[in-house]
Amino acid sequence: MKNKKGFLVIAHGSRKKEANEQVFTLVKKLRDYFQSDMFEAGFMELAAPSIKEGIETLIKKGMDRLIVSPFFLLTGMHYSKDVPALLKEAIEETGKEIKVKMLEPLGMHPDIFDLFKEMVYEDVADQLEFKHVPPSKIEERSMEIIENYLDGNNIDPYQKPIIKRVIHTTGDLDFLRNMVFHEEAISEGLKAISAKKIIYTDVTMVQAGINRRFGHEVRCVINSPEVIKGAEVESLTKAAFAIKTLGHRLDGNIVAIGNAPTALITLVDMIKKEHIKPALLVGVPVGFVNAKESKEYLRTLKEIPYITNRGHKGGSGVAAAIVNALIKIEFMDNSKVDNLR
Repeated sequence: MKNKKGFLVIAHGSRKKEANEQVFTLVKKLRDYFQSDMFEAGFMELAAPSIKEGIETLIKKGMDRLIVSPFFLLTGMHYSKDVPALLKEAIEETGKEIKVKMLEPLGMHPDIFDLFKEMVYEDVADQLEFKHVPPSKIEERSMEIIENYLDGNNIDPYQKPIIKRVIHTTGDLDFLRNMVFHEEAISEGLKAISAKKIIYTDVTMVQAGINRRFGHEVRCVINSPEVIKGAEVESLTKAAFAIKTLGHRLDGNIVAIGNAPTALITLVDMIKKEHIKPALLVGVPVGFVNAKESKEYLRTLKEIPYITNRGHKGGSGVAAAIVNALIKIEFMDNSKVDNLR
C-alpha cells in the first residue's frame, strides 16, 4: 500500500495578518487544484499554526510521509538550518516515524522568470513595437524563439520537435516542462505514422486539425447515431461511448484524445481489462474535472506507448499538434534519426 503523503507549506510568519493570509490562500488553491485536504500551512514564528501544529494536523489525517514546500525565495539559513531543525524537533515530539522530503525554495524553480515577466508586463507593454517579419519567415522565427526557451532544459532531442510544435500551436511555454513520453512513444509512433495506420480521435476538432496531406485516414465516430443513442442509454459522455464502441478496431492504430477525460479513462480501462492495444495513445484532455487524473491513470500503463502532459491543460489543438509533429518528422524532416524506429 502506498504511503499517504502530507504537504506542509512553510513560511516565516508575520505580525501582519494579510501577509499570513497569502499563505492560507496558496494552501486553499493547492487543495482545490489537487482535490485533496492533505495540504496545510506551518509558520516558523509570529503566526499560527506553527510547523509542529501543521504536522500534527496532517498526522491526524493519516499522513505517514511529509513533503515540505518552503515558501521562501532563496536557500538561506532558514532553508538550510532553521527549518530542518524545527521539522526534526516537531516530528520527534509526535513519537511517530515520518519520512520527510523538503522541496527547493521558489527561487530555484525555472518558472521564476515567468513570475518576473508577469510582474513587469504592464510597465513594459507600452514599449512593445511591431516588427516586420516576412510571411515565409514567421514560423522559422517563432521556432527560434521557442528554441531559446528550451536551451538549458536538457530535453531529449527526439522529443524536442514535438514539444516545440505544441508550444508553437498553443503559445504556452508550460508545455516545455509538463509533457510526458513513454520510452517507446516516438519510435512506435513513427512506425505507425510511416505505415499510415488509422488515426482515431475523441472529437471532430482533433480530427479536423490533423494533417492528411500524406494520405493518413483520420476517423471520429462521436456523432454517429449509434454513439448518440448509446451514450444517452448508458449515461456516458459521447466521447467515452464512442471509444467504447471502437473496441479492438483500435489495435495497432493511433488514438488521439484531446478533449474528453472520460474518453481517456474509458480507453485505459479497456486496455487494462480487454487488452486493447493501440500503437500509440496521445492523451491530452483538457479541463478541471478529471483531466489531470485521467493523465495520471494513463501513466500507469507499461506496455502501451503514450504521449501526455501533467495538469489540466491540453486540448484538441495539442493532440493534433503532437500527431502532426510525428507526421512532419516522418515525411518532411530530412534530418530525422532513422534508428528511432
